[in-house]
Amino acid sequence: MLKIVFWNANGIKTKINEFIIFVNKYCPDAILLQETHLKPDRKIFLANYNSYYSYRANQHPQHPSGGTAILIRNNIPHNQIIPPNLRYVEACVVAINFKNQDPITLTSIYVPPTSDTSIFTLYIEVLLQISQNQILCVDYNAHHTSWGSNYDCPRGNSIKAFALQAGLEILAPSTPTRFGTNSANIIDFAIVKNFLYPYEVHSISELSSDHNPITLNFFLQYSIPKYPGKLKTNWKKFKDTLKNSEFINPHFVNTAEHLDSILCRLEDEIINAKISTSNPVKENYIYHDSKLRELNSERNLSRKMFQTYRDPVLKRKLNKLNKQINKLDQKIETDAFTNELLNVTATDGTVWKFVTPFKKKTKNIPSLNGPGGIANTDLEKANFFTESLETQFTLNNITNPDTEELVADSVMRFRTEANSVCKDFDPPSHLKSKTALKV
Repeated sequence: MLKIVFWNANGIKTKINEFIIFVNKYCPDAILLQETHLKPDRKIFLANYNSYYSYRANQHPQHPSGGTAILIRNNIPHNQIIPPNLRYVEACVVAINFKNQDPITLTSIYVPPTSDTSIFTLYIEVLLQISQNQILCVDYNAHHTSWGSNYDCPRGNSIKAFALQAGLEILAPSTPTRFGTNSANIIDFAIVKNFLYPYEVHSISELSSDHNPITLNFFLQYSIPKYPGKLKTNWKKFKDTLKNSEFINPHFVNTAEHLDSILCRLEDEIINAKISTSNPVKENYIYHDSKLRELNSERNLSRKMFQTYRDPVLKRKLNKLNKQINKLDQKIETDAFTNELLNVTATDGTVWKFVTPFKKKTKNIPSLNGPGGIANTDLEKANFFTESLETQFTLNNITNPDTEELVADSVMRFRTEANSVCKDFDPPSHLKSKTALKV
């Protein structure tokens, strides 16, 4: 079975923790994301998955938007395909190369609501020409009653007409995928081309986005090289194993079938040598508190209910759950750090492991252009910073001669009057002073 999940994350950065929990729960073979809201220098790091991205061009540097991504298991043979320049759609493409089967192309597409309803299908047609077996998982922002929406819109009519004309099949879940203000519609679905296998598709009410994640499972037979998780390979031993293998390089190849059999045998030799000379690397599994998982699920359900009914009671419940999650998350993080500090000892090397991240090399400060010229040496740079700080934090001149004279006269007058008043009283006796001190 080929398990695929596609989801409009509406910003993956703030949802990464619950996304990891979701992936560990469903273990999909491929994950197709839309609206990642990632900058070109940002990526998603997920154990046992390779990731590929397309970023929105000309996005705001402080408020990134758009973008698509594909995460695929690293034990599935695959390669990325760079799509042509697209104007009205955003797409990321990966081809899966199963043994003894034609390649399967996975495409994660996002069609912005502002895209031209009469032209964007041309770009989808360009993507469909990449290969024969296509699976396009898309947030189309399109409504049509044929896939379960409440009404038809121009973009939905264009997709429906395009699918009929091109002979494509639309795979949509039976329950809503996107929840808006007093509305719930199906606008996230898949389009397949020449991929006629049994399937099941479901909209799952999890993850905190206005879109539900969609699971799409195809029931087909395929072979995957069985790598036992992450491996550390001894490449010298790998080279010697291949050198001593029984594979003989043929001098003559008569037919195409003969060439295919030779290549299959060579591939098997390489895979077997890789596995035999590799050792599994122990993975660091992240433990997620069960109470936090329960609160996340309850929060996501409350969010979906509020987006549908706009009930203030549901909004208050949602805010309360968010506060509980933040408070519990901070407590778990604090307790984990406290336990780490308590378990640090000087005998088993844990002190060294704890302080190693803090011993990073300092970065060289580039040359500075100061008032006195270019500062190249460390001493010149230090003097430049000193002068800059002195200039920024010089005390303001708040002197005022009239105010100072007035204050001086008032103080002098007070001191004179106080001395004259104090002379009218007799000094206290020794007994009175002693009694006052006791009190």
